[in-house]
Amino acid sequence: MDFTAQKIWGNPKWSTEKKSLVYAQSVFKILGARGSVNMDQVSPSTMVIDSEMPEGRLGFKTSGTTGKPKQIIHTINGLEEAYIRLREFLGTVAPYNAVSCLPIFHIGGWMQVMRSFFSEGEVYFINYRDFKLPELSSILSQRFVSLVPAQLFELLKSKVACRNLRLCRGIFLGGAESNHLLLARAREEELPLLSCYGLTETAGMVTILKTEDFMNGIEGVGKVMPDVLLRRDSKGRICIKCKSLSGPEAEKQNSFSNDWFTTSDVGHCNHEGYWQISHRIDRVINSGGKKVFPEVVEKKILSFPEVKACRVSHLNDLKWGQKIIALVSPSGINTDDLDRFLRKELEPFQVPKEYIVMDEIPLDFKGK
Repeated sequence: MDFTAQKIWGNPKWSTEKKSLVYAQSVFKILGARGSVNMDQVSPSTMVIDSEMPEGRLGFKTSGTTGKPKQIIHTINGLEEAYIRLREFLGTVAPYNAVSCLPIFHIGGWMQVMRSFFSEGEVYFINYRDFKLPELSSILSQRFVSLVPAQLFELLKSKVACRNLRLCRGIFLGGAESNHLLLARAREEELPLLSCYGLTETAGMVTILKTEDFMNGIEGVGKVMPDVLLRRDSKGRICIKCKSLSGPEAEKQNSFSNDWFTTSDVGHCNHEGYWQISHRIDRVINSGGKKVFPEVVEKKILSFPEVKACRVSHLNDLKWGQKIIALVSPSGINTDDLDRFLRKELEPFQVPKEYIVMDEIPLDFKGK
């Protein structure tokens, strides 16, 4: 593969996030020299690999919710398989032109680059807030963008941003829980949303909810993509089988069985084939002898109109064992009002004992 081609970067003036552009070009430079890459947060570095291992590998750091850092290593061929299933889902071989505004060192941000590369398309790197700029409309037509709910929440406040988002060919939405108020607002604006579910191990999305299904009020993360198999184990955990699947060697004995990967995500599929994710089995908090699922609490917090984003976690505590805490944004939220709201919506043991407010919750915050 030719990693020296410049067409993918399009007109550099439209990439306002120059650090992401330089990062991506640095990755391509290493790959072009037949090297492999550590996708480190600040800048990519050359990966030292066994001489018997093929070149062209990319290592993404992730820790899920376990708190134990691990590296998921993908081959270029594996990433291409992830692109192929998206191409088949979209039903087109046209160039995939993208806008990237997720962290470039995460699989969600990087796959926007690779989809453009494999299809001979273009990718621009911008800050998601740039969607509020009228002049951006000239480059958005028929482009795909990936967002997380917190970003969409902010953009829905701007008429210009909504108008720009409507120009996109598709808006992939994933990475966190989306509350029904946010989705209802997006429907009102007729945004071409594609809610999805995927992991670092799968090189991105394995299910997608089509825009027409979203506009018809269907909830969840849609149906499985081409060449993907999903099932549930006896604990309700989602198990995945697909060609782009990868994982750390240390976990393969426990998480992989006959090429099936057992996730920590609990979900279900209805009779029409639509999947919904309910919670992660490894995020359960034991507070005062009661089991609390953070996702249940987060869903209620997100239904409070002023909340942009939240993350529920815990701190070790002498009294409770694990004390429930909630990070919420933006910083102007009245936590007393929020607490009163939650006490009406949740069981007493589910209500956070402490609220931490901040302007922005980092996109890669995992609640550890």
